[in-house]
Amino acid sequence: MPEQIGRLYSFVPSLPSIIDNPMNIFSVHADVVKDYKSYITGFISIQDESIRETVEKELEAGKLWPDPLLQFNPAFRAGESVETLCNAAILHPAVANIFHGFSLYEHQVAAIRKGSQGEGFIVTSGTGSGKSLTYLATIFNDLLLHPPRSQGCGQLSFTR
Repeated sequence: MPEQIGRLYSFVPSLPSIIDNPMNIFSVHADVVKDYKSYITGFISIQDESIRETVEKELEAGKLWPDPLLQFNPAFRAGESVETLCNAAILHPAVANIFHGFSLYEHQVAAIRKGSQGEGFIVTSGTGSGKSLTYLATIFNDLLLHPPRSQGCGQLSFTR
């Protein structure tokens, strides 16, 4: 056993059992579904035979406990920088100051391009994929291109 793991044992007494007996998430899922099924069926008492058969059939088919959902976060493809989009006149030049140094992913660039052309878009991607930045960049771009005209709105000013 490597020395580092040996030192960890003294801090985390349960570590040997975790390393020697890794959790099988599929077994955990099966156990949870089994327990939940037992719990649910313990409350069901249907007298009508045809209704009982229908309910039992649906329960056996897994109606109340779908298969586990497995998702892998992909490595998002790198896209253009905010500065590149500003230099190409896709975004207002001041947007580069607002999002200085941000590198974008391809899905962000595609959404920002649509938004900057006045097209609607929806971004559905995992946590940390930069969905908020696509909306904010599009909103700031529009505000900078079409500043408020009424006197009560104040003035927009963006600096690094």
